[in-house]
Amino acid sequence: MARPIQGIETTLQIPREEPCETCDGSGAAPGTTPENCGHCQGRGQIRFQQGFFTVARTCPRCGGVGRTITIPCHTCHGSGHNTRERKLTVKIPAGIATVQRLRLSGEGEHGGRGGSPGDLYVVVHVHDHAFFRRDGDDLLCDLPVTYPTLALGGEIDIPTLTEPTTIQIPQGTQADTRFRLRGKGMPNVSGRGHGDLIVGVKVAVPRKLTREQKTLIETLATTMPTRVLDPQAIETAEERPVFERIKDIF
Repeated sequence: MARPIQGIETTLQIPREEPCETCDGSGAAPGTTPENCGHCQGRGQIRFQQGFFTVARTCPRCGGVGRTITIPCHTCHGSGHNTRERKLTVKIPAGIATVQRLRLSGEGEHGGRGGSPGDLYVVVHVHDHAFFRRDGDDLLCDLPVTYPTLALGGEIDIPTLTEPTTIQIPQGTQADTRFRLRGKGMPNVSGRGHGDLIVGVKVAVPRKLTREQKTLIETLATTMPTRVLDPQAIETAEERPVFERIKDIF
């Protein structure tokens, strides 16, 4: 199902048992009517005594309906219904997620012998997006960013489901830092605002370098203390510097 951010109308074609037009759903041939079952006298149940108790069972002759059809309808053969294809227009609300269900009242199967129809439940499946991942109403994505931008800072363009936006990358931003863009996620299916867009920045390593670029990187490498940095313990949220903890405010 496409475009869950905007919602969509789609058409379903489903088979359903409809009341027979020849007998109006009675199952009896035109000009005749169902008769009371002589086995249960129209009660639909057979009662018998078993010790001190009275036991009731469904009548085996009429199936609990209480009526029998002497001359069945030639169109539906006494069933009272025929299978027909129906087209339904279903409105898929914005923000719906996979496996959520839509209930269409009165669009299910009819009850036996002219009974009222039940409901139809439509289970929605949303195709995965090529770039965004969904977590509730939030969207997550990874964005490759060049090393100079992470080291020196700068502006980068962020794709969203509507139109691109720009955020400022602080100087010295580490790989896998996440930036939160408020209200840029999926709309809530109940209409209660939007989720957030969470962007994780990754270091974009070029596969090919020009001679000038290679020379510059080699020069930069000579200024670094070691090729492999010392391992560090994982910091908790409280131990991280205040500046690092407020990066998710975007």
